[in-house]
Amino acid sequence: MFIKATVDQVKFLLRKRGTLCVFYILLLMVLANFIGNVMEFQGKDVIQMYQPVKLLLLSYNRVNYNANATLLLVQLYPLLVVCPAGFSLAKEYQSGQEVFMTARLGRQIYRLSKLVSAFLATAIVFSVPFFIEIILNSLSFPWEAAGDFYNRSPYNMDYIQGVHNYFMSGIYLYSPWIYAVLGTFFFGMVSGIFGAFTVAFSSIIKIKYNVFLFLPVFLLLNSTVFLTEAFPAGARSIRWYDYLLMFNDESKNYVFPAVGLLSILLFSVLAVQITGRKDCL
Repeated sequence: MFIKATVDQVKFLLRKRGTLCVFYILLLMVLANFIGNVMEFQGKDVIQMYQPVKLLLLSYNRVNYNANATLLLVQLYPLLVVCPAGFSLAKEYQSGQEVFMTARLGRQIYRLSKLVSAFLATAIVFSVPFFIEIILNSLSFPWEAAGDFYNRSPYNMDYIQGVHNYFMSGIYLYSPWIYAVLGTFFFGMVSGIFGAFTVAFSSIIKIKYNVFLFLPVFLLLNSTVFLTEAFPAGARSIRWYDYLLMFNDESKNYVFPAVGLLSILLFSVLAVQITGRKDCL
């Protein structure tokens, strides 16, 4: 019952207009970035060419060449990540559909399946376009290219230190392509957590206007930027995009985001568990 309810809700969420809109926005950004790279680097000698995975939209390394696409993604992400599934429970509560679904599935199964489906739908929307870009880059650019947008020698100590600051740097040193696939998968999973968190938040606090559901994730993510700016110079970054974007060479504090994500997961599960035991009438 739980699995079937979850699958059905994932299918329903993926067909929603808001979900499709976010998917096409991300796909358009990916294709624009890909076409721009093809136009910019066509005919470039392989020795001078940059590593294909560092051309990806999720690559922070490319801001050293052109930061426009990355900056747009960073600005839109806290808003877009809520749209595929974050409003789903609140809308069903407002329309009265929640009562019907609860009577059909049971309140506990309904809430848990809603949480899991929100996670899966958001993860799919925020990973598939970027996996498509990896495939396009693998077909269009030479695999032998190994350039970096810092334009430093591979033996430069600053470059070596920067590479070791990458999240999952060991995987990057083994294979940049595997690193890109796992980094995209991680981006999708974290996005799914934020989508599920918004659903859990709406289960505890009934909000009259759905636009306010943008605030929890927006404030949470931007607080990491403000906190990092308040730290002394040279302190390790806790900015969210320093962990979600690949090839980021900032010094990182892995404890803070790990605790933060675990706390969000714990809150989300407890929220639906607690509200799932309450009477729906």
